[in-house]
Amino acid sequence: MNNGIIGVHLATNTPVEIELTPEEMILALFKSVRGEEKWDRMCALVLERTGIEIIGQVQIDYMVVDGYKHVFH
Repeated sequence: MNNGIIGVHLATNTPVEIELTPEEMILALFKSVRGEEKWDRMCALVLERTGIEIIGQVQIDYMVVDGYKHVFH
């Protein structure tokens, strides 16, 4: 995976790996100084594209950026 999210589905304890599109990755990495929320938009795009709901359903353990895994929180 080059860019994406790695975690666990909370209800089923199933590993989840979601490759993010370039647009989704930009939204996922957006750092706001004015409180704009881009994360929710990214999650909506992923849900529309893959059927995977992230918010409230997936515990995110890692964000993969350019092939490198980073602890999410």
